[in-house]
Amino acid sequence: MLYYGAVQSGKRENLRLINQSLPPDNRLSLACADPERQIAFRLKTDRDGEWQVLVQAMDAGKEPLPMAGRGLQAGFDGVVLVISSRAPHLDQALASLEGLKAYLDAWGLDLMTLPVIIQYNQREAVDALPLDRLESLINPWGLLSYPASTTRGEGVRETLKSVLGLSVNHAKERIAPVMDVGADLVLPEAGLGVEVGPALPGSEDLLRPQEQGNIFGQTGVPGEAGSPLVVPVRIPRRCLAQEGKVRLVLEVEVVD
Repeated sequence: MLYYGAVQSGKRENLRLINQSLPPDNRLSLACADPERQIAFRLKTDRDGEWQVLVQAMDAGKEPLPMAGRGLQAGFDGVVLVISSRAPHLDQALASLEGLKAYLDAWGLDLMTLPVIIQYNQREAVDALPLDRLESLINPWGLLSYPASTTRGEGVRETLKSVLGLSVNHAKERIAPVMDVGADLVLPEAGLGVEVGPALPGSEDLLRPQEQGNIFGQTGVPGEAGSPLVVPVRIPRRCLAQEGKVRLVLEVEVVD
């Protein structure tokens, strides 16, 4: 996991407090013995067994970018964006948000495809901005966020607990075995009871699941050779005013 943010936002204080709270038997040894830069520990859960967790602090603007052409996977399963609540640090906070978005994009990720939690640190400061203003500027997506004060030890545990839970789930999904599509895949003999429209241009490549290797790939769609299922979707134009990708969440109810 990464604790990402501007210098003096409180990333390293988070790691120091986490390390101090760990039982000695749960700590793991690292070559770099600096508990304000990276720590490692065992996480035991009743349902998923034991996980080895590595937590690193990363300064905004100093992150190592993936090397082109290497096909590497991101080496992290969750991010805590640590934001200073102080008004004089607002520009740095906004810059660190943009830096995180660019860093995730370099790995083919974004704020919606990876567990990201925002921590508004330094809430004890007299010049701390109101939380609702910080939320409107930093978190229009409605990501999980927590107020915190590392000088008082507040909000550190809550942030860690949330990002651990989300990161473990993300790691389980990432390493889960992929179902193989082949002769064992049984398709329904009868019709599906829905209307299908005419084949869409370029849909031929979407109807060859055997060539794709799995049903979870970007183009591997299992189905009968024929027309694709067409589902009309109406989207308010104002939702498409922003630049870049638009994420749609489709809720499907399967009925007999």
